[in-house]
Parts: sequence; structure tokens; C-alpha cells
Amino acid sequence: MMAAEKWYEYQKSYQKYGLDMKPVEKKRRADPSEQVRTLINARDKSRLLGLTVFVGLICICLIVMAAYSAQVKYQLNGILADTDKVSGEIENLRVELNSVSNITSIEKKAKTRLGMVYPTADQITYIDGQDEAMTGFAQTLKQIAYNQ
Repeated sequence: MMAAEKWYEYQKSYQKYGLDMKPVEKKRRADPSEQVRTLINARDKSRLLGLTVFVGLICICLIVMAAYSAQVKYQLNGILADTDKVSGEIENLRVELNSVSNITSIEKKAKTRLGMVYPTADQITYIDGQDEAMTGFAQTLKQIAYNQ
């Protein structure tokens, strides 16, 4: 018994410093036959099946919505690309229109392509505002047009 008394003394001295000298008990494995079985009845199984199907349908809907949104985004990007092309063409046409309608370019084309020249001083005719207007101008035009 002397050894047991010494053991308890050692144990008390170790406890002063916060150490526990008790032997650790080994955990024993539970027998599969002793395990507690949860009972799931048919009603619970049908609920779990319904929940699984519902979650599956939600996941499928999410996948379909993601695919549809990707398709719409692809079409939108195509339309935006076409819009950029058309905007570029419009800008090019505006620049070309401004260059063509410039008075200096018109004058240059008239001289080179059509052979036009400025009139000389004797070719210029001035209209005097004091002349009387022709009377019966419409009647004269009608007679000339229809040979009457």
C-alpha cells in the first residue's frame, strides 16, 4: 500500500502546478447493435424527396435564367457593335459632305470638270428694279407651251 500512498502524494504535488495525473480512460467503441437508430418514416422520406425535387427545380431554373441572360447579353453586344459601325459610317459621310459642300471645292470642280470660267465685265448684265413687270405673263407662257 505504500506505493499507492506515494502515488497520491505525487498527484497532489502535481495538482498544485495545474497538472492532472489521473489516468486517461480509453474510449470504447460502440457496438453497431447498440447504436441509436433514428427512425425515418415514409412521411418524412416523402417530405425529403419533395424538398430535394424542389431544390433541384430551383437550381435548374437558375441555370436556365443564366443561359437566357447570357444569350440576351450576346445579342446586345452584337447590336452595339453594329451601332458603332453605323455611327462610324455616319461620321465619315458627314466629313465627306462637309468637304464636298465647301465653296472652294465646288469652285474647283466647276473649273476642272465642267470647264466653267468667271464672266468678263462685258458679259455681266445688271437688272434694274425700275423696269415694268410684264402683264399677262402667264397667258403668254400658256400660249407658247400649248402652241395656241
